[in-house]
Amino acid sequence: MNRLALSKLFQAITDEERERILVCSKAAIKQYKANHYIFEQGGRPSKLFLLLSGRVQIVKDFTSGKRDVLYLVEAGNVFGEIFLFGDRESYWYDAVAVTDVEVLEMPWDFFYHFCSNACEHHKQLTQNMLEILSENNFKITRKLHILSTSSLRERLAIWLIDSADTTGKVELHMKREQLADFLGVARPSLSRELMKMQSDGLIAVEKKYIIIKDEQALELLYE
Repeated sequence: MNRLALSKLFQAITDEERERILVCSKAAIKQYKANHYIFEQGGRPSKLFLLLSGRVQIVKDFTSGKRDVLYLVEAGNVFGEIFLFGDRESYWYDAVAVTDVEVLEMPWDFFYHFCSNACEHHKQLTQNMLEILSENNFKITRKLHILSTSSLRERLAIWLIDSADTTGKVELHMKREQLADFLGVARPSLSRELMKMQSDGLIAVEKKYIIIKDEQALELLYE
């Protein structure tokens, strides 16, 4: 219940109401090991997934072996949601566990059918879901903005500024190869550019962090 309370999906819903939702929706908690698929391209969508612990990557794999990392899901967030409202009959991408994960899986039917009581917590859950859909649509739009730039340095500049905390520090939740896939470049190219940007005094790379040293200069890269 504590982990559910931290999720946007269950905001403004009491513990008692959350318990009712889990029972009425026939939701189930499942565990997946790192690198295992939670769902795959071509599979039939039927559930909404809420990540309770660990991290999950949403990726698009191609027959050539290339992988495009669409985005990373952190604990407390949902995934598979874009198939909830629409007529797509199969997944277009994969959901892969980056670490060992625990996932709440909720059948879609619960979102489509209200009981005769029209419970307020059911309405609130649906409203929360619509807000999440809006936020995730923004994430995709943000990635399109990153990929629309003409150079890797510009892509990195946008990504760094958008991802930094108030102190200018970016925590790397992805490995170097995964970040390269997210930015749509080869890993050696990414490593070289990070080294150049550090040499130019724009950033400092410290293990699992990148510190922005000159935010104004980064912003000028994509004006």
